[in-house]
Amino acid sequence: MPIWGMVLSALAEIRTSKVRVTLSVLCVSALVAVVTLAIALGGLAQQSLVQVFEQQVGRPVTLTMEGPPSSQGMSTMSDETIARIESDLRRYRVVGSALRTSQQISYRQVLPGGTRPIKGNEDQGGQLSTIGADPKLDRIRRFQLASGRWLAPVDSQRFEPQLVVTKKFADQLGPDPFGAVIEIAAPRKWVRARVVGVLSGGTPWSPTEIFMPYRAMVRWELGVESTTYVVRVPKGQANEVKDRLKLDAAKSWGLGDIMIQRDEGDTGFISGTMGKVLVGSAVFLLLLGSLPVLVLGLMAVRQRRSELGVQRCFGATGSDLFLTVQLEALIVSCAGGLLGIGSVYAISGPLFDFLSNRGPFAEADLSATFPWRAALLGMGVAVCVGLFTGLIPALRAMRRSVIQAIRS
Repeated sequence: MPIWGMVLSALAEIRTSKVRVTLSVLCVSALVAVVTLAIALGGLAQQSLVQVFEQQVGRPVTLTMEGPPSSQGMSTMSDETIARIESDLRRYRVVGSALRTSQQISYRQVLPGGTRPIKGNEDQGGQLSTIGADPKLDRIRRFQLASGRWLAPVDSQRFEPQLVVTKKFADQLGPDPFGAVIEIAAPRKWVRARVVGVLSGGTPWSPTEIFMPYRAMVRWELGVESTTYVVRVPKGQANEVKDRLKLDAAKSWGLGDIMIQRDEGDTGFISGTMGKVLVGSAVFLLLLGSLPVLVLGLMAVRQRRSELGVQRCFGATGSDLFLTVQLEALIVSCAGGLLGIGSVYAISGPLFDFLSNRGPFAEADLSATFPWRAALLGMGVAVCVGLFTGLIPALRAMRRSVIQAIRS
């Protein structure tokens, strides 16, 4: 039997068995929709995990150097030590930045009629997190700007501190936060600063952060609570650079045996585990969702015993019957796969927009577009279902005896 004859025979059986075909299409479409949506959400979760890690800790591989602890147990490094570190790091050809953090600095906005205080999250006691950093920090951590710009090298020399703030801070400045004039409470006076950039993203529980040049914090004696130094190095040289930094810290920087924390791939382990869970879930759903379709296929072959026997009498071989039944299962499964992918595509826009802007992935800057990779995998699942559910009925049809068919 030619291939077009098998296709016509399969389509004819599909038109005849409308109830069975409809149930099979619905089962396959539900299975493909669940698998596609799970893969898409898993991809968003992995992307969000990597981005949040790179925002808060740094891109792989990031080394964090902590100096001797203060009386409050915080890492401390003097400005002279930071200068020696920056001088020696030029030999390593790596990117580094000092980080001076403080939770005790007050801010207020300058308005035409006076000033207005700016507060942080209520669940964090209204505190604002001030971070003094080198402009090269954006090459170590991931920052996504909603408006304005990141810190520039010339900002370290400006008399007026330039600020890059998070969205929570910017929302308190009015509809146009870019260029807003802010006053910072220095030890002896209020220092005027200006907002030059606003970071996007953030969740309700994210801290309210302000970034300014490290040199500006040193100049105005702001924030002496904690000072660390972060370095981004190639993965293959991480251990070597770490050992050399420890040696320089003891001999050249006067820090003794400092602690250097290596942050690189916690996301790789978690993402790999998440991927394995998704694959296992997809296989389980594949087997579970295939059972109803398999039962319907076996019932259809049983009901078509006489028809299959007549086809054998007119010259159809076992291979012809096998391919005909298999083609029928593939056509039904592919139709269900397209229906399932279409349903996921219809809801993906508002769902991904909610998850990316107001849901659990709001802290990361994710693309709210439909993941076609998940659609292709979902279609692959539909094809696998068709092959699996059509295999046993096709084998039974191929083994149908002509004599038994005539007797029945």
